[in-house]
Amino acid sequence: MSLFGQLKDMNEMRKQAKQMQDILSKETVEGTSHDNAFKVVIDGNQNVLKVEISDSIVGDKGALEKGAREAFAKALDNLKKIMVTKLSGMMGQ
Repeated sequence: MSLFGQLKDMNEMRKQAKQMQDILSKETVEGTSHDNAFKVVIDGNQNVLKVEISDSIVGDKGALEKGAREAFAKALDNLKKIMVTKLSGMMGQ
């Protein structure tokens, strides 16, 4: 493949990445801890948009840390599912 062809392919990949980033930026997902005492909302680019903490665990550092880990992990899992769906849709175009 010629250099021009390679540059054209790279430019197309860059466009697709930007398109995917734009699509995902409009998505939001949430994750909650197993006891629902901690909730986090993130966008498709993994930016934290909102954090909610139940009054029941305020002051309990261990519960706060555990809840944050659980909620964020769940939100990331939910985001991965959306990304797979969106990416497979883009590839099918």
